[in-house]
Formats: sequence, structure tokens, C-alpha cells
Amino acid sequence: MNITRYAAGCRQLRNSGCSIELSVFDTGNGTKKVKEILKEDALKEANLIIGAVQNDQIAPVAEFAEKNNIKYVIPFTSKNDDVLSNAHVYQVNTPHSYLYAKASQAGCDLFGNDNIILVKVPGTEEKTDFIKAFKAEMKQRNIAWRELTYSAETFPVEIEAMLSTDKRSVIVPTSGSLDALNKLKSPLRMLAESKPECNITLFGYPEWQTYTRECLDDFFALNTYIYSNFYADNLSPEVADFYSKYKTWYSKNLINTFPKYGILGFDTGMFFFDAIKKYGSNFENNLDKIRYKSIQTRFDFERVNNWGGFINTNIFIVHYQSDFNVTRSEVR
Repeated sequence: MNITRYAAGCRQLRNSGCSIELSVFDTGNGTKKVKEILKEDALKEANLIIGAVQNDQIAPVAEFAEKNNIKYVIPFTSKNDDVLSNAHVYQVNTPHSYLYAKASQAGCDLFGNDNIILVKVPGTEEKTDFIKAFKAEMKQRNIAWRELTYSAETFPVEIEAMLSTDKRSVIVPTSGSLDALNKLKSPLRMLAESKPECNITLFGYPEWQTYTRECLDDFFALNTYIYSNFYADNLSPEVADFYSKYKTWYSKNLINTFPKYGILGFDTGMFFFDAIKKYGSNFENNLDKIRYKSIQTRFDFERVNNWGGFINTNIFIVHYQSDFNVTRSEVR
């Protein structure tokens, strides 16, 4: 575990007068080190445990947390069953089932009165579960949509025939791959420029954030929306300030991953440290009152059932506007 992710949050809270005792353990791989760590007497007095990556590590930590009445935060994996039966577990990474359901609802809220066109690109990996959820939501709301299979020879003519001048035309590729996006973006952009009255808009996926080097201008030109459970605007003062402070604190640059794990750790630490500071160890009844202003990841925890833990269900809609601004809206 890279403790700098959480130490940065501790440092900021200490500067505001909050005292935090932070213990650091290297879990390594497998469960051998984890089992040794859980024998530490001091750990039984903890208010909060954050960490473990592999599912075989998470299970014994979750069991330990439940036995000793300690809140346990799983920061990375979105596929873990401990949260279903352990009221002490908080899962930060949104499971795909929750993510797709909320993204589908948001998509229908945004585009329910528009001309929605799903475009399948043969030979690319499809977002089958999301498309299934999106279609189900549209069907439930009586929202019409049309479908088209991409062909390099016929796509420009076929998609033009499906556009509308009375409604915004929202193009939804059924694949989130760069290959699919590369095939669609040039003919769509030419149509957007030659037929501005059709108001062409793209709706897509979290991984599109990794394509900005190749596609940013196209995102702006096509008035693009994406859903995502994390987004950090590199041009914002908050992100620039975090980069600067991180380099000052640790004499190195933040590793450029997606999402940025240094910021994920900072956001996670700040949210839970602040929760304990304001409401004590049993903060679960006040989750809706915690208003931490995140840099990359926000938190909207919902209890999965009467006896289980909590899952972060927050997602954003990120909008690359035609005026070259980028906005991030929270979906609740």
C-alpha cells in the first residue's frame, strides 16, 4: 500500500488542528502478512482501516473489522461480496451494476427528448451490460431509440439519414474502445460542421478520459458527455494545487495513472477522517451530512441491505462543451 495517498490527507487535517495517529502496514501479496498484521494488539483499537487489494486479503480484514467493531474501507476493487453481509465495510469503487444503472438513468434524464442512435462497431468489444441497462431504462420510460451497424463505406450516408433537425441527435457507440471512437469521430465531426442544425452530441464512457490526447478536440466539437465515477480536471486550481503540494511533500511527481491513485487515496482519507472528526467512529447515521469537496472522487454511500455494508454509488456526468469548457455534474 502506498501510504502517501492517505498521509497527504492526514497532513492537511493536522494543519487544521486535528490529531491523527496513523499506523502503516505492508500487506504484500497473499494472506500471510495480513494474518500477521491482524495479530497486532494496537490494531484492535483502531477507528478505521483502509486498504488491502486482493480479495483473499480483504476477507480476513473485513472479518477482523466486524469482530472488533472497526469501520473498514475497501478503496480499489469493485467486485467483493464482504460488503453484502458485513455492516462495517465501505466500498469506495462503484460496482458496475450500480454504475450502469445510474448512468442509464442519467442518460435518459439528459437525452429523453432527443433523437438517440446506438451505433455498433463490428470487431470492437461491446459494453453489453451498460447497453442492456440503458435500453431497459429507455423502454421503461417509453423513450424511442434507433440502431445502426457501422460500415466504413456507408456510415456517413446512413447516419446522416438518421439525423434530425427538430431534436438533438445523440450518438451512443455500443463500444467504449478507442478503435470504435476513431472510426466514428471523423465522419460525425464533418457532419457536425456541415449540418450544425442537427446538433450532434456524443454520449460515452469513463475510459474516454484516457483518449483526450487523440480525441479532445473531437470531444469539444461533438458536445460530448461521458459518465464516470471519477474525474479530475487537470486545468482546475484544486488539481494543480494538489500536484504542487504532492511534489513538495514527497519530492516526486504524482504517478500518471487512471484514475490517479494518489488523488483517490487523498479523497478517501479526507472523507473518512473528516467523518470521524465530526461524528465519531459511529458516523454511519450521518453520511448524508458529510460534504467533502472532492478533487477526483465523490462519495454517496448507500447501504446494500439491512445487514450489509455501504457502497459508493456516486457518478459524474462530464460534459466537454463546444465552447471548450469542461463541466462535472454529480448524479444522485
